Amino acid sequence: TRFSYLDSFKRFTLTLLSPIYVIVDLPSQVFDWINDRGSENAILISKNESLESQVIELKTRLQTYNNLALENQKISKLLNSSYTLPDHETRLAQVKSISQSRLSNNIIIDKGSNNSVVKNQLIVGANGVVGQVTQVTPMYSTVRLLTDPTQHMPVKNSRNGIRGITKGLASNEKGMVVEFVPLNSDIKLGDTFITSGIGNSFPSGYSVGRVSALDESLNASFLSISLQPSQDMNKLEFVLIVKEKDE
Repeated sequence: TRFSYLDSFKRFTLTLLSPIYVIVDLPSQVFDWINDRGSENAILISKNESLESQVIELKTRLQTYNNLALENQKISKLLNSSYTLPDHETRLAQVKSISQSRLSNNIIIDKGSNNSVVKNQLIVGANGVVGQVTQVTPMYSTVRLLTDPTQHMPVKNSRNGIRGITKGLASNEKGMVVEFVPLNSDIKLGDTFITSGIGNSFPSGYSVGRVSALDESLNASFLSISLQPSQDMNKLEFVLIVKEKDE
């Protein structure tokens, strides 16, 4: 302790023992390293999960935004279609269910007697007539589509005023025919038939369909006129309930 004769020997001894210290301390260092890496990985995993959650949430919001934008476009187009007939009031409704078969074609809308809906009111889409209200409950209404074989609607040719009555076809084609049009009538392919307002059952002036086929066979008493509905019934999401302003 008092003399430095053994200093060089102590340094030599410590040099020899240093690998032992390293080996003895190695497990602790390895444990600390693993613990640090584990903590870092846990933090990274947590951040990654948080980011994934945010991405999913943003995608969900984007889908909601896109859906709202699309619905707004549809509603705007639908409402714009009613501006040409200022004598009628309209109420927006959403289609809740569709029931279509060969012999029956109906939809359910989310407006009923609580919204002043009554039987026989006309229902229109953005491109033309959809059908007529046949049943009403406080919250929902049933609409019989134009293509239903029991649905009849007085119509006229928008080009020359020739009148007839539409009838839905009992088939899977979901079309219509125009009945009681005389053989010598001026009807051409592509002519548009609109509601005539005859009998006050429906407001006049709404597009019903276009002539898709014409049979002028002399063996019949009337023309056989096939009509393609103006409104695609398979794409209905929103409709307008039409009523006279004084109703």
